[in-house]
Amino acid sequence: MNIAITGGTGFIGEHLTKTLTTRGHHVYILTRNPKKAEENVTYVKWVTDDSAPESSLPDIDAWINLAGKSIFTRWTRKNKDAILTSRIQATREVKRLIEANEKNPAVLIQASAVGIYGTSIENTFTEDSVTSNEDFLSHVSHKWEEEARQIESLGIRTVYTRFGIVLGANGGSLLMMKLPYIFFGGGPIGSGKQWLSWIHVDDACDLIMNAISRQDISGPLNITSPNPIEMNELGRSIGSAMGRPHWLKAPAPLLQLALGEMSMMILKGQRVLPKKALLQDYNYNFPHINEALDNLIQS
Repeated sequence: MNIAITGGTGFIGEHLTKTLTTRGHHVYILTRNPKKAEENVTYVKWVTDDSAPESSLPDIDAWINLAGKSIFTRWTRKNKDAILTSRIQATREVKRLIEANEKNPAVLIQASAVGIYGTSIENTFTEDSVTSNEDFLSHVSHKWEEEARQIESLGIRTVYTRFGIVLGANGGSLLMMKLPYIFFGGGPIGSGKQWLSWIHVDDACDLIMNAISRQDISGPLNITSPNPIEMNELGRSIGSAMGRPHWLKAPAPLLQLALGEMSMMILKGQRVLPKKALLQDYNYNFPHINEALDNLIQS
């Protein structure tokens, strides 16, 4: 298949590109800074004044829209505007490019986040749960999905991949999580009881591949492990995998001072289950955190 990816040079996008090309698909990565073509990968310039990506794209069988400014930055008003605006503008450009082609793709994989459910210590969320609009992350996720519904209205099967925290060896959140343990300073964060809905990057990519190939998958799809954990358990597991102690508490007020509003990402959480993936009998490569960390840290 010909598969277009926006945000293809990011952490998830790079892993996904390798997964797709290994399985024989040709990937078109839309980027501001295209590189020389590689085997089964073509880079296409987009969202610049001198770009015309529609002239470089063949018929696309599947679109994967991951594009947007990273949320791992201090949430100043300027950065919050950029986080939301980048996602809206990228999704609108995807719609324009789809409409510029005579043939619609069979499927749109639209990125979103489990943050759309809001935060809770007590509640468990699935794809059937009512979404929230209580904080910045849930607001951004709502707006992002709303924009993608304009593409779905063209008659394109659309899957809203609601990502949890994606763990990988060479990028993503795990690098930041490991840092205090490298210096023997890891320990409980805040109360330690906040839930973390996580997934190994290999499973995230496989679930996306599954969503592309299966005609019966549409609408929200939680990209998470079936075994979310509390932050304190995660820290102990990281310490164990690294052979480091888990002892130095990071108080919530200190994190709020250091990170500002973004601290909610680690001080609050949500327990999200991948109901659709389980009903489809998806076989996770790394269903448990210890298995995932052993693979990512010790390999």
